[in-house]
Amino acid sequence: MNRHLIALTLLMICYCKIYADQNIRRDPFLPTTELNCQEQTDLLTKQIKVWQFKGTIQGVNSGYQQIWLSADRDWLAITDNNLPHILFPWTIQAVLGDKILWQANLPAYCNHKVLWTMPLTK
Repeated sequence: MNRHLIALTLLMICYCKIYADQNIRRDPFLPTTELNCQEQTDLLTKQIKVWQFKGTIQGVNSGYQQIWLSADRDWLAITDNNLPHILFPWTIQAVLGDKILWQANLPAYCNHKVLWTMPLTK
């Protein structure tokens, strides 16, 4: 009788584990497909390419800097390198005299990052 009770308990534990794993996989908030690294790179490049540099505002002694970008009818103000969520996962690596250097990290399984250079003139 003891062996049957132990076997039944182990069977129920296995069933519960399998059932829980299946429910986790069905969670609608978890991504169901993974994009390969090249697809992610293409999407990120497409995301950043729509934005054009329009100008900057800089404080004389305060170190304050604001960068203005536009795309179609949208405007973005980036103040002191605090990027809006629209540009996630991009970060500004450097603002040079003639360009802005951008970087976006890909997931760990891709093991690389995407770089983009945005010219400051047309």
